[in-house]
Amino acid sequence: RRVRGPSPDFMPMSAPVGTVQSSVLILLAMAAIGQSASVSKDFPPGWNGLARTPPLGWRSWNAFGNRITQDMMMVAAEAMVAKNRTVRGYSSTVSLCDLGYCSVGVDEGWEGCGAGVNGTQHHADGTPTIDAAFPDTARMVNEIHGLGLTAGWYLNGCKCGEKTEKLINYEGDIQDLDGFGFDGVKIDGCGKQRNQTLYALLMKRTGKNYTIENCHWGDCTDSDDSSCPTQDWCPFNWYRTSGDISSGPESWLTNLQSTIKFQDYHAPLSQPGCWAYPDMLEVGRVEEPAPGTFLTWNRAHFGAWCIVSAPLILGLELTDNNLAPILDVIGNKMAVGINQAWAGHPGMLVENIHQSIGSGAMAQLWVKPQPGKGLAALLINNSSQPLNNHSVALSKLNMTSSYQVTNVWTQSMLVGPVSRELTLTVQPYDSAFVLLTPL
Repeated sequence: RRVRGPSPDFMPMSAPVGTVQSSVLILLAMAAIGQSASVSKDFPPGWNGLARTPPLGWRSWNAFGNRITQDMMMVAAEAMVAKNRTVRGYSSTVSLCDLGYCSVGVDEGWEGCGAGVNGTQHHADGTPTIDAAFPDTARMVNEIHGLGLTAGWYLNGCKCGEKTEKLINYEGDIQDLDGFGFDGVKIDGCGKQRNQTLYALLMKRTGKNYTIENCHWGDCTDSDDSSCPTQDWCPFNWYRTSGDISSGPESWLTNLQSTIKFQDYHAPLSQPGCWAYPDMLEVGRVEEPAPGTFLTWNRAHFGAWCIVSAPLILGLELTDNNLAPILDVIGNKMAVGINQAWAGHPGMLVENIHQSIGSGAMAQLWVKPQPGKGLAALLINNSSQPLNNHSVALSKLNMTSSYQVTNVWTQSMLVGPVSRELTLTVQPYDSAFVLLTPL
């Protein structure tokens, strides 16, 4: 990997933030970035010790776009901890945080566009300007923490991303990330602040670890603005493999395909602390491809993110009415457990099934190893016709024992053990999600 140096307009601040020692470190690092032909070994996958399992949470973009406000963020945070959710498998009412979704992230919309130097989005000291809709960011973060949640920020956005790359702005971004008390950050790719290595170095300088999302849309480059890690370079914790997801019926399935290149059987690039991410969940918002398939197709979407170890970041508006139809999906203990488990591989596509009926009808089989020599399998039917009695030889999945098969969606055992082949039937725009456990 060739690591990119600063642009001609990339100027260090005249009065560096932090200690002299830290500032010298930054200047030396920038000199090294300009000259090096190899990746810094300081940021291998999992370098900051965070996101050892795929993160769970909620982020504002899918529901609100850039119309988000501080008050709306607090409404969402309160919804995350409201213990009024009835979910299959739980003996009493629970909150979304009880289910594992304990992080809230503000996305595009907080920026004070044009309020900075010469109409930019940064003050003269490099710190970012903030819209009046967020009158007290530090207070918001404190209140989120007071609810027992973690708080995520958003940088280098599309609403008014900077047109010139400057070190002072990188430093100001991280000064406020730290000063406001955030726990994590999503770094978009719209402005010129695209240097992932430098952002990670500045965060490391604060002495605090932050979860970091690289939102550079799956663009793999030979520079440190790449959306794609290597086996020894991943200065973020999860990384976008695709363009933006939408609520359209085909969007999530299209984005899912973008994870394939990170799922090498022998040396996957998606791994603990460095997860491939086909964008936020649209569960609860996905349009049904045919009448009566809203639940099953949204459920298939959730299963797909689980089977490839993608972060499970909710994106719907967290009202009781919106959540009620999908609580048994996003709160499915077995599905989330499959997502969180690690047995050496994040999950992968093993079979494309092109049906003879219909135009463009397709099904896919995805699998993920599970601890104890088990295996999870997800068969997705993207067709208006049922997929009947589809079989796959267990030997093709490197499975050599006898297995009990559990239906993940119903959390109930299927009839009898299997030892030679797995046979599944899937209705239109639905999925079969099973867990094979050795006997």
